[in-house]
Amino acid sequence: MSEILKLYVSNENQMMKIANILATALPDKGVLLIEGTMGSGKTFFCRHLIQAKQRNENIYIEDVPSPTFTLVQTYIFEHTEIWHCDFYRINTDDEFIELGIEEGFENALCLIEWPKNLKDLGLKNLAILEIKMGQKITERELVFVSESKKWEDFENKFKGIVF
Repeated sequence: MSEILKLYVSNENQMMKIANILATALPDKGVLLIEGTMGSGKTFFCRHLIQAKQRNENIYIEDVPSPTFTLVQTYIFEHTEIWHCDFYRINTDDEFIELGIEEGFENALCLIEWPKNLKDLGLKNLAILEIKMGQKITERELVFVSESKKWEDFENKFKGIVF
């Protein structure tokens, strides 16, 4: 198991900078479970991560809405797809199956907000990013952990971020 890595963020600009740095180290396939309370910045982080990857690949920077109502938004890149998911309203394994999410787990990079019980599904190439609220309204603590080699570059970039 890799070590648990932590970053302390004092404002949205730092969160955007982190997303820009980490976008260069995203694996082509894998699952990133993004945990945090309502309003902690899960969608904000995902939006900037996806847009940074679009910039890095010189792809049109499109709006990245919250997938709260659609449950899954997909973004096509040269070597991968990113599936941005919000499972806040998903409660059963049958609902996951109906979404066809297994295809994403096998063929794409899945960024999953509100992952609930997904950790128990034996997913491969899994990483977890928890966004915790800080003392001040703009402060956050990011906690990253993964046991998968697929996330090694991401982990190394995360370790190197200093403010």
